[in-house]
Amino acid sequence: MTPSNRSPDLARYAKRLVFLFGLVYFCQGLGQHVGLISQPLQFFFKEALGLNPAQVTEYLAVLTIPWTIKPLYGLLSDFIPLFGYRRKTWLLVTNALAAAGFLWLFGLTDPSTVVIALMLTAFGTAASDVIIDAVMVENGKKTGMTAKFQSVQWLWINLASVGTSLLGGYLCTLFAPGTALHIAAIIAMFAPLSVMVASWLIVREEKSTVNVSELKATTASLISSFKSKTLWAVIAFLAFWNFSPSFGSPWYYHQVDTLGFTQSFIGILAAVGSAGQVLGAVLYGRYFSKRSLKEQLVFSIVTGTIGTLAYLFLLTPSGYSQAIAIGINLVFGAAAMIATLATLTLAAQACPPKAEGFTFAALMSVVNGFAQISAIIGARLYVNVFHSLLPLILLSAAFTFACFLLLPILRSVPENSDKDDDKPADGSAE
Repeated sequence: MTPSNRSPDLARYAKRLVFLFGLVYFCQGLGQHVGLISQPLQFFFKEALGLNPAQVTEYLAVLTIPWTIKPLYGLLSDFIPLFGYRRKTWLLVTNALAAAGFLWLFGLTDPSTVVIALMLTAFGTAASDVIIDAVMVENGKKTGMTAKFQSVQWLWINLASVGTSLLGGYLCTLFAPGTALHIAAIIAMFAPLSVMVASWLIVREEKSTVNVSELKATTASLISSFKSKTLWAVIAFLAFWNFSPSFGSPWYYHQVDTLGFTQSFIGILAAVGSAGQVLGAVLYGRYFSKRSLKEQLVFSIVTGTIGTLAYLFLLTPSGYSQAIAIGINLVFGAAAMIATLATLTLAAQACPPKAEGFTFAALMSVVNGFAQISAIIGARLYVNVFHSLLPLILLSAAFTFACFLLLPILRSVPENSDKDDDKPADGSAE
């Protein structure tokens, strides 16, 4: 559906959704455990507790459990209305849970209790993410704006990441590890509170009840979809794409111990990478979303492989290490964002009707699950086997390049109609 044949009411609602998705993802960039709290948390584990990369990764691995069971939240939201609504009331409950977790984290120092508090925030944020994604997929198909909604979401999550990266590095430089963590938790608490208010005011849905016949029809649609080799090819593509054992805790420790980067500079690097991703989100919305899905995926695989191999220039310290790191984070931050949006559009277009929340959540669980598996494998190999990033970087690049093998099977994934849409997708109101 193109802008010219959308009803005025639908067009107005689409603009409100653009604002909502931008706000929600900005808040996610602030509030999730890889947001503002990420560097203070790594700083706390390394400096206050003396943990090595493998130990840090294993502590943080449990925080991905809420993200790997996302299909359960999708099932609840798709099929079980809460107080008459499938989306709005669930968004209130899940974001309240996340806010409570951040409030509890303030003042905690025991690592096990810290992780439990963060688990609450992760459950709330992951469930909220699933429900917002379901709203995005449903309305993206109605309006023909799936790719544009995606680009707006990721534009704003990366704008948030620019600020949180700088602020996280600043907190780690200015305060002791525990204090930096607690301040970050209080700031992050306001993110889910904002989502609660905005989603209740903006999301439009009719009251509904459990519909047994619709549940049966949706179940049949799901069974049919999971018998499709195309959907399994999408799953394999996402798994290969997100298997990157060279990053995570090994890369953080390499920056500190081998390259000698300060906490402040690590925060600046993350901000530069996020700025590149902002550029990538804008470029995707204005240009790449109009290209065919195959062209998007080919671009993603090529730039993803080159971008991973570029980190070979940072294996050993030199007088140019900081400049090289800034260049890599900026250029390949943009390329990585374009690639991420292409793969997410692939996932969204593969979802069957009436079960968007469950299917998209299942595909995103593949993303989160393989990202965490690769982080655990990478940390263990780094500490116990290689003691170097070189083989891990080569392994990451090999899995990315292997995505080429799946392209022939992905031809049957429907194209996104955004490529016929000439309106900008940078989130600006018109």
